[in-house]
Formats: sequence, structure tokens, C-alpha cells
Amino acid sequence: MPYGVKQGVKAPGSYTIADMAGLALSGAAGIIAALVTDYQQQGESSALFTINQWFVQFGSLLGYTDIPLWMVVLGMTAVGAGSIFYFQPITRQGAFAQGFGLLAVLMTAIPADLAGGIQGINDSLPGLEPAATREASMEGRIYQANYTAAQYVPAQSERGAAKYDVHLVINFPNGLPDNVDTMIRRGSLRGRLHNEDLNQTWNLFRSAGGTVRKQGNSLVIHAGVPARSNDARLWVRVEAEGYAIQVESYQASVGETVEWNVDMIPSSTPLFIQRLGKSYWF
Repeated sequence: MPYGVKQGVKAPGSYTIADMAGLALSGAAGIIAALVTDYQQQGESSALFTINQWFVQFGSLLGYTDIPLWMVVLGMTAVGAGSIFYFQPITRQGAFAQGFGLLAVLMTAIPADLAGGIQGINDSLPGLEPAATREASMEGRIYQANYTAAQYVPAQSERGAAKYDVHLVINFPNGLPDNVDTMIRRGSLRGRLHNEDLNQTWNLFRSAGGTVRKQGNSLVIHAGVPARSNDARLWVRVEAEGYAIQVESYQASVGETVEWNVDMIPSSTPLFIQRLGKSYWF
């Protein structure tokens, strides 16, 4: 079907390659404008991060999971450019508006990835009490740890998931440029904690019983991370203004305290540029 057959100021089929290229660029510009608006205004709830996770899940089927955010932007821009062949706008202004509106609809339909708050260490740990604890107390603390690990699987099935005891220290050698609460509110301080075994993510700076406190040039976080098995790999991603984004992992075990230190590296690269180069798979 020749371009312009639906409605146009030119006769159907008389649109040249230059005409279509201009309309495609305008449609792509509309997409970019909508992306920038969503990215800047929505913060962590931007649909871009959810789309990045979908891209990674799809890419994993092909053996490729390192898909940074800029690839998502490029893919969405290509969608905007190609959409003109379906909607067939007749002016560049119309193509821009069509691209902007198309992405606005997509962003509204895509659910935001708002991770829950970190849980407290002292919350009840179903699966480890009371029977295992009573038996363990007879032989002392060393036997308690070994017994807990050995009995974890059957206890878990009867009582639910246990938790990993996470003590996370994030070190900022140059300190933080502003009050912690202010930075969190502005989006210049973000953090995620991910359990790879459960495929579940929590917001480091949103509490559901966990604690976050400032100690000198460090943030000290104590949290209980739900567990399904005795061992699991945990991941953290920390983003702070004035520092490079850090993504690190730790092999955690039930019954052992996760003593985890993350050292931030000073950087002059703005966070929004750094984020474009990161893969947001959690």
C-alpha cells in the first residue's frame, strides 16, 4: 500500500523517500520528547526501567543479558520512526504529535517498577524456630548455626521462608553532597537490593522495618532479606550524585551474617548519563 493512501495533501504514492524520512524523524523526535519527559519526571517509577527489564528477559533467551538503558531508548525511538507507516501522518508536526502520543499511551500502560521497602532483621524468622532453636541451644552457638543450616529445608517447607541477615555499609569517601532525605527525594540517591534466587527486589532507602543510618561518610543499612533456600546470591545497586553507579553481589547463607561493604568511587559524570549506560535488570 503506497504511503499517503489514507489521507494526504499529496496524491497516494507521491510521497518521496525524503518526505517519509522527514516524517519518520519527526515521529522519532516525538518519542524522544516523551521519553525524556517520563525519565525526568517519574524518577524510579519511569517505565523505561521496566522496559529495560523486559528487554533483558527477552535477551536472556538469546544468551544476551547486558542490555543498557540506551538500547531501550534506541529501540523505542525506532518504534516511533516506524510507526508513521501505520498511522501515516501528513505533516511533520502531526508525526511529532503522533510519536509523542504513542509513547505516552505505552508509558501509561506499562506498570512502574516500585520495589518494596527493606524488612527488619528482628522480624520473626519462620523456618528457624522454635524446634530448631531449642535443639541448638543444647549444644551452643556453633551447633546452632550448623543445625539451622542442616534443618533449613524441611523447616522452611513447614513454616515459610527464612531471611538473610544483611549488614550493608556504603562508604562515600568524599561524603554526600546533601542531606540524605533530600537526595532521596530528588532522586540523586537511589539503591536496590535484589535476591537472585527469589527474583525479588527491595528499595534500600524505603523501610518496612529495616534501618538506615548515617555514620560519618557511610550509610549503614540493616535488613532481613527473605530466603527460599540456604544459599543465594544477593545484588545491590547504589546510585549517588558525585559517584559512579556501583553494582555488586554477595553470596549469602542462612545463619551467617552478611557483612557487606560497598565502596563508592567519585565521578564527575552526571547520574542521568551514567544511568543510560547501565542495564537495569533489577
